[in-house]
Amino acid sequence: MGKRVSTRGIKKHRHYTYEDAACILGLSVQTVRAWKGEGLKVLDQGRPHYILGEALIEFVAKRQQKRTITLAADQFYCFKCRAPKKPFGMMVDYVPINQTRGRLEALCETCERPCQKFSAEASLAALSEVFAIDRRSGSQA
Repeated sequence: MGKRVSTRGIKKHRHYTYEDAACILGLSVQTVRAWKGEGLKVLDQGRPHYILGEALIEFVAKRQQKRTITLAADQFYCFKCRAPKKPFGMMVDYVPINQTRGRLEALCETCERPCQKFSAEASLAALSEVFAIDRRSGSQA
């Protein structure tokens, strides 16, 4: 995803050309034109094409909506697969960061790439029922 843009300068009841919208949002004209193909509603019956302010605000807000993924206790998020995955062989390494917190490291069951997530030291007892946890010494630099 690209940079976050502010729609504060866009007026809801006005219409904008590609150039005007790009200038207000601080983007290139080509980026705003490409948004038409991604679903931005454009009045393109005549020349120049116009974008309704309300449609532009809605489109940008939808693009910037935070994508949250809830993981089950036995899952890690694999950035290669872009999905929650279980660790390969349910084997996990715990690397302490400080006295109360550490990092769980594992390999993705599908692509065998490294995955990680943070965990509290206190939750290791419950996680040991799900995973085969191997403790490693402090963080490696």
